[in-house]
Amino acid sequence: MAALPYETQAIFNLQRYLRQLSRFDRDIPTVDEDGIFGPETRDSLEAFQRKYGLPITGVADAETWARLFNEYLASVEERTRPNPVYIFPRHPADFSVGRRDENIYVAVIQLLLRDIITLYGEDAEQLPIDGVFGEITEKAVRDFQRIHRLPENGRVDRITWNRLAMAQMPATNEYPRQ
Repeated sequence: MAALPYETQAIFNLQRYLRQLSRFDRDIPTVDEDGIFGPETRDSLEAFQRKYGLPITGVADAETWARLFNEYLASVEERTRPNPVYIFPRHPADFSVGRRDENIYVAVIQLLLRDIITLYGEDAEQLPIDGVFGEITEKAVRDFQRIHRLPENGRVDRITWNRLAMAQMPATNEYPRQ
């Protein structure tokens, strides 16, 4: 007898949860997501039940299902990158920041530039993070634009902003372990 569609979906979900946990826990065997509750799925589920002190039945009863789902969510949340914060305005399309501007965009630009300068082993202390687009910030922007083969106008438009964000990304790829 073929499984009903909702049963097949439930098995896919069960396998997805077990597979996520098995990636980071060697005690839980990996399982293919095929929608078939076969011996591989049963072994993985029993290993999960054993690990979490649940009755080892190989059946996803309500208690097992709830614990599996909670552990799955915790695993995903623990390993998900933080959501990005989009700061630079989308409108108007020609928006840019430059000399004599004073705002939060300038402070973020200065922060990005300091991080990037530090990546290259340079001293970033002379670049302030004060939200004021002065001579030092303009020079840092022009230097960045030159290095990245962008028009050297000393203003941060969307193209320069995106390049700053991309250049700074390696510095934020890894988070210190607590």
